[in-house]
Amino acid sequence: MHFKLSDSGKDKKLTRIIDIQTNEQNSLTRGTLLELKAILDDTLKDEKYASLLFTSTNPKFFSNGLDAGNVLSTPDDKLVEEVGEIVLFFDHLLRFDKPVITEVTGYAMGGGAVITVGSDYKYMIDGKARISFSEVLVGLPLPGTFIDKIARTVLPPYVNEVCAGANYKGQEAKGIGMIDEVAADAEGLRKLSLKKIDYLNRIPLSALRRTKQAINAPILERFEAGLKHTHESFTTEIIVKNFRESMKALSEKRRPQYLD
Repeated sequence: MHFKLSDSGKDKKLTRIIDIQTNEQNSLTRGTLLELKAILDDTLKDEKYASLLFTSTNPKFFSNGLDAGNVLSTPDDKLVEEVGEIVLFFDHLLRFDKPVITEVTGYAMGGGAVITVGSDYKYMIDGKARISFSEVLVGLPLPGTFIDKIARTVLPPYVNEVCAGANYKGQEAKGIGMIDEVAADAEGLRKLSLKKIDYLNRIPLSALRRTKQAINAPILERFEAGLKHTHESFTTEIIVKNFRESMKALSEKRRPQYLD
């Protein structure tokens, strides 16, 4: 398992806690995302769980996005499947209709930002943590569903900036609406999470679930069109070459040399 699972709470309204522990940088692969999807499915079906909490005890990374080494070893004919899994996972996360809380305990880049913005309540350590939709910085166009959710989350003047890979500290992310609240440390984050969970547990879960379904419905209705556009992007020659170069440069610790 790449995710340590534990429970918080009592009686019939437990919170399932997912501690991301994939590797040193908490990077993601298609395999780990499929594993995570299975955990979401199990949590959704199990009536004792009323909410879900993402966190990480990694001292630096909440999740650093796609695993560069894994991408480099993926053949071209499997690249769309490997890289595109994060888009399918995001759809899965938005369809998970129980409340989701995320504690951004460190760097949340690419896939880490995706998990965060796909959550309902978002708390972040101020100081050492960073958050960025860094996809375009490695040559990948941002998928439409990501953009739709960003546009419904951050303040309108900052949508383009966020989509262009801007990097934010905790207070900065809070200032534009990407994060709900910040704390000085992991203990402070957990206090914020537990306070929110205590409030949510006073509300009938059936009402929360149907409300969340309505909130995310406009984004999910556009999912298939967005998926088609993403597939076209991930199979465009110059985009694939630029992405390959960025992953190679990352592994070699140098600046990428893009084609355009």
